Amino acid sequence: MNYKDTFAVDEIHYSERKKDRNYEANKFELKNYDYYEPKLVDDFYLKYFTRELLIEIDILELKDFLQYQFDYCDNPDTYFSILEYKIIPKIREIVEFSIPSFEGGGYHDEIKLEDGFVESEGVIHNSTYDYGTINHYIAFGSLQNDISKRAEIITSFLTEYIDKREVKPLKWIAGPANLGIIIRELIDKGYIEAEKYRGEINCSSLSRDLLKAFSVEDCNSSKSIEIYLNSGSKKHAQARKSFDSAGFSIPFTEYT
Repeated sequence: MNYKDTFAVDEIHYSERKKDRNYEANKFELKNYDYYEPKLVDDFYLKYFTRELLIEIDILELKDFLQYQFDYCDNPDTYFSILEYKIIPKIREIVEFSIPSFEGGGYHDEIKLEDGFVESEGVIHNSTYDYGTINHYIAFGSLQNDISKRAEIITSFLTEYIDKREVKPLKWIAGPANLGIIIRELIDKGYIEAEKYRGEINCSSLSRDLLKAFSVEDCNSSKSIEIYLNSGSKKHAQARKSFDSAGFSIPFTEYT
């Protein structure tokens, strides 16, 4: 399984980011190491996410990290499933069985690459994110109580979203393009207040909310709506042109 699509990962390769002296990494976003594909070990992004969740992210910022990953991932259902069926059991396993390991690690016939990666027998690994390394770090630092608290935060996060009653969506029969254009116009004219990130409308999060609120014909992914919510996209511009040609206009709220 390619876990990368489950998490919020930078769209630009980290190898390119490093060339930019002004680059400041978003601590809640995973770096993109896809330039090591197709040799990158299959579960790399799962192990990368696990280390960030259990070790790298301060426990006081853990809920913000979980929320960010949810807001910007492509598959929320799989994201929740990974938290529930992969992360929580892994934490229990670490708490119960982890012990420090002082044996030399490494892989057979290693070829060293950049950023801690190595190639071994045609597969690219990074030992920093291996479960053995994570187990050792937690056991050696006696961090079992810390990750148990993290498990409680994760479980609370899951409960908050999964246990909510499902509301029957309204049936939208005009297609995702029309929904995206109309909702964006209502936002721009002051009728709807949308969540923002760094001053810009969070189209990714908004599109998922719309897909829950509306049953949209011929639309199985929030991405189909998101592209029409984004006023900077070509598809939005093309659809908007059709609306303008038909005389579509919504007045600003102050004039109604």
